[in-house]
Amino acid sequence: MNKVNYITIPRDARIIVISDIHGELDLFKKLLDKVSFSREDYLILNGDLCEKGNNSTGVVRFVMELTESHPHVLVTEGNCDTLVEDVLEENPKLMNYLHSRKHSIIHEWLQEIGFTLTEETEVIEIKEQLNLHFANEMEWLMKLPTAIEADDYIFVHGGLEDREDWMETDRITAITMRAFLEKSHRADKYVIVGHWPVVNYATDIPSNNPIIDETKKIIAIDGGNIIKRTGQLNAFIIDRTAEGDAFSHTYLDHFPVFEVKEDFQPQMVSAGSISFPVYELQPVQASHHFTACKQDGREDILFVKNEYIRELEPGNFTAISDVSCAHISVKKGDIVSLIDDCCTGYDLIKKDGGVGWIKKGILVEYQEKSVSERLMLNM
Repeated sequence: MNKVNYITIPRDARIIVISDIHGELDLFKKLLDKVSFSREDYLILNGDLCEKGNNSTGVVRFVMELTESHPHVLVTEGNCDTLVEDVLEENPKLMNYLHSRKHSIIHEWLQEIGFTLTEETEVIEIKEQLNLHFANEMEWLMKLPTAIEADDYIFVHGGLEDREDWMETDRITAITMRAFLEKSHRADKYVIVGHWPVVNYATDIPSNNPIIDETKKIIAIDGGNIIKRTGQLNAFIIDRTAEGDAFSHTYLDHFPVFEVKEDFQPQMVSAGSISFPVYELQPVQASHHFTACKQDGREDILFVKNEYIRELEPGNFTAISDVSCAHISVKKGDIVSLIDDCCTGYDLIKKDGGVGWIKKGILVEYQEKSVSERLMLNM
């Protein structure tokens, strides 16, 4: 790894870390507003500005402007940000990627200049066009560091190899490493990563919130924005003081917001989730709304909503997508996001980043209360 930037962050600073924006410009801007981002803050964007979403061009241009106008905005490269290398190196595999991907910064650039991609288009043609029109953007992406090292933190998109000298980590490994939270490192600093959605680690109620492992000194913050159906864009916040650093987070997603109108306490104990890439199921016992299922390699029983189960052929069952198997409790007045209201008997919701099922019919459209109304409710 030969692209590492070193910074010193004052003890009284606030650090905001966001990863995996994936072309979601509007959501990113709203998240900056939500955390009241200012010139005094240190904003670390920890890889994957591009791809998946529908405005990668807008994100890159906006972030380039931020780095010029704000003194403490820093960006690391993610695996999705390195697509320009395949263009510049004329990698023929790029064409397969572009033909199979609906959303890509390359598509957006070509569309902007009126260039039509066909089955006969070759990489060298794309390279010539992009060098003519988007040389500044490509140069900026190519120069992004693989890691940023501060006094107490290392920011890298995927993870570090377990080496005595962490900077010997292979660059591609550093931006593509999966499930870093299940591994270890010897950097003697907190390593903050994105790339691998945190919900993949869930064993109880599936959650998209950042995970802090104080023993391993790893902080995973990828909320699965765009990648996961229930995903969110997380902002991990470090408030530095003389007494020590305090961690917190907030997030935004695209789901409609509702208010709970009555308490709900699930009668059945159910946790866990079905998640990529293992969707195969063995139904054990069916009921009116949920089916008790097992999966190879797991000892726990998963209660899968019937609408999420498909029989591909006799005796061969699969889940149709990632889905929570957890039932969660809510109280009157809770504010939740509604993910799926199309199933019988139950709604799938997100509460404080955690995803699970509640009984149908206890949600009403959320009406934001005035300050005086909130004060009256708290008296």
